[in-house]
Amino acid sequence: MKKLAIVFFIILVTAAAGGLTFSDRLAAGGRTATGNPTAVDQSRVGGAESTTGARIVQGPTLESSRGTSVIVRWETNNVPGTTVRYGVVHFGRDPRDLSQTAKAQNRWNRGLPSTIYRVQVDNLEPGLTYYYSVESTNARGDSEGINSEVHQFTTQRQQ
Repeated sequence: MKKLAIVFFIILVTAAAGGLTFSDRLAAGGRTATGNPTAVDQSRVGGAESTTGARIVQGPTLESSRGTSVIVRWETNNVPGTTVRYGVVHFGRDPRDLSQTAKAQNRWNRGLPSTIYRVQVDNLEPGLTYYYSVESTNARGDSEGINSEVHQFTTQRQQ
């Protein structure tokens, strides 16, 4: 019950914050609402749709960036399937070789119209451009048929 309350709290806080878009971060001088510097995100809205009716309805975009890690955020419509889902970020330094992955477990809430995925990508090198795409999978690791276009971001240089 405690885990469910924490997950629900995170979803509520994320929904209330609304997530910053690239233009929001530019307007804030490249900083998040908390004043932390962000990586430059040059991504486009995905909008990819699968044969199951699953589609990305918002993002993917960078939610935050801290030194050598970023959090990638996107939202999909809800489709039937397993309760446990995974958000998966495929990334790399070459847009044709996204062989590194980061993933985070999520839970499908049948009472909500969409699912928000947040995946932390760690151990990035400062001052470099990375390319990424996102997908969601069920508990068995089977893709839900949603794969975003390739996006890019540049990590901050160390000072």
